[in-house]
Amino acid sequence: PVEPLKEILEEHSHIRSLMGGHEQALLAQAQQSAACNVTHVIESRLARWLLRAADLHGSDELPLTQEYIAQMLGVRRTSVTVVARTLQEAGMIRYRRGHINLIDVPALQETACECYHTVKMNYDALLHASNK
Repeated sequence: PVEPLKEILEEHSHIRSLMGGHEQALLAQAQQSAACNVTHVIESRLARWLLRAADLHGSDELPLTQEYIAQMLGVRRTSVTVVARTLQEAGMIRYRRGHINLIDVPALQETACECYHTVKMNYDALLHASNK
C-alpha cells in the first residue's frame, strides 16, 4: 500500500529528500544509458555495464547470462558473445555459462566509456549526501 509511504514522506523530510535524490539519480542514469546506447561501441558499453553491475552487486562475480546482458544492452546475444570473448582473451573477464568474473577491473575501466564514471559519480554523490 502506498498510503503508509506517503505518511512517512510527509512526516520525515530527510527520507523525502533521499527519495527525491534517488529518483533524480535513476533518471540521470536512464538518460545516460540511453545516450550511451546510441553513441558508444558495444565493447565500451559492455565494460560499463559489467562494472556498474559489479558495483551494485558488491562483487566481481556476477550471476549473469549473455542473453540477459544482450537484453540490457539492446543487442543480439551473438554480439555479446563476440565481445565477451574479446574481453576474456584480453584477460579482463572470465565467463562460463551464467557466470562472469571481473578479473582486471582497471583494464575494464579503461575499456568502458566515460558513462561509467559519470553514473558512478552521480550515485556516489547521492550516497554521500544521504550519509550526512
